[in-house]
Amino acid sequence: MCGRFTLATPPEILAALFEVDGFSDWNDPRYNIAPRTKVVTVRRTPGRRIVQSLIWGAINPRDSRRLINARSETAATSPLFAGAFAASRVLIPADGFFEWTKAGTRRQARYFRLPDSGPFAFAGISVNPPAAGEPGDPCAVLLTTRASESVRDYHDRMPLIVPPRDFERWLDEGTDPKAVIDLMSPGPQTQWTSHTVGPLVNNVRNDNPENIRRAEPAPEPQGSLF
Repeated sequence: MCGRFTLATPPEILAALFEVDGFSDWNDPRYNIAPRTKVVTVRRTPGRRIVQSLIWGAINPRDSRRLINARSETAATSPLFAGAFAASRVLIPADGFFEWTKAGTRRQARYFRLPDSGPFAFAGISVNPPAAGEPGDPCAVLLTTRASESVRDYHDRMPLIVPPRDFERWLDEGTDPKAVIDLMSPGPQTQWTSHTVGPLVNNVRNDNPENIRRAEPAPEPQGSLF
C-alpha cells in the first residue's frame, strides 16, 4: 500500500517525460502528498495528453470507507473499479514514496526512490464518486502490486509503475482492458533504493525537504533495571 509520496521534480522535466504542454497546476515541490489532497495526473484526450488535478481517494459507496489504492490484480474485474479501469486510466507523476514499518514498538518511515532518483509514473484510475464529496467530480485511485525484492523486506505491496514506453497504451481509452493487463506483470521487478527518514513525515502538515532526509532508525527506549 502507498499512502504518501513526493513530487519535487521541476515542471519542465515532467512536461518532457509525459509529453504534455506543461504542468501549470503543479509548480510547488511536494514532499508529503497525502490522501484527500489534490494530486496531479496525466490523461489522454483525442490528439494529446493533458494534465489534470484530482483528489486522491474515492468513497466506497458500500460502507463510506475511503479507498486510496486498488489491487492491480483485480481492478479490471472489481465491481468498484472495472469501469474506471476500462475507460479512465491515468498516470500519476511521482519521484518517491513512503512506507512505514515496525521498529520495535515504534513505526519507522522509509523513503523509496528509483536508483537514478528520477521521476516516474504510478498507474492510476479516475473514479467516481470523489473523496471531496462533490458528485460528478472524478478522483484518483492508485494501483498497487506485489512488492519487488527491494521493497518486500519492508512491505508486501508497492505502487504499480508504468514505464515511459507504455504510457500511450496505458492511457489509450480505446485499448481493450485485456491488452493492458500485461503491463502489470513487470511491476514487481521494479527495483528501488531506500533509506529511513525522521518522524516529520508522519504529520501531513509537514511538507518540506526534511521529510526525505536520511535519518538513523530511532533507538528503542531502555527500560529501567530498578
